[in-house]
Amino acid sequence: MAPGMLGAITIQGRPEEVATARWFVARVLREHPHADTAVLLTSEAVTNAVVHTASGDGGTVSVRLTEGSGGLRVEIADDGGPTIPTPRLADQFSEGSRGLFLIAELAVRSGYTPTGRGGMYWFEL
Repeated sequence: MAPGMLGAITIQGRPEEVATARWFVARVLREHPHADTAVLLTSEAVTNAVVHTASGDGGTVSVRLTEGSGGLRVEIADDGGPTIPTPRLADQFSEGSRGLFLIAELAVRSGYTPTGRGGMYWFEL
C-alpha cells in the first residue's frame, strides 16, 4: 500500500452492503481514536451513495482510508448521480436526509470531488 494508505474496499451498491463497509472501517481502524466516528460517517456516506447515485442501480461503491498530517481521511467513490451531494437539515418528521449534515457537523472537513467515473465524497477527522 502507498504511504498513508490504511486500506480500501469496493462493495456492490446494495443496501445490505453498507454493513460490509462499516465492518471494514471498524476492522482497519480498530484502536484508532476516531474509529467510532469514522464507522458512523462512512455508514452515512455509503448509504447516501447507494440511495442517490447510479451505484445503487447495479454499480459499486469504494471506500478508501488514508492518514497523513491532516489526520484521518475517508473517501467514498460512487458511480455518480444527477445532483452534487449537499448537506441539508431535514425536518423532524423525515426518516432520512440527515447523513451529509451529520458528516458536516462531525468531520473537520468534508467535500465532494467529481471523478471520471462518477464522484467522490470525502471527510477528514
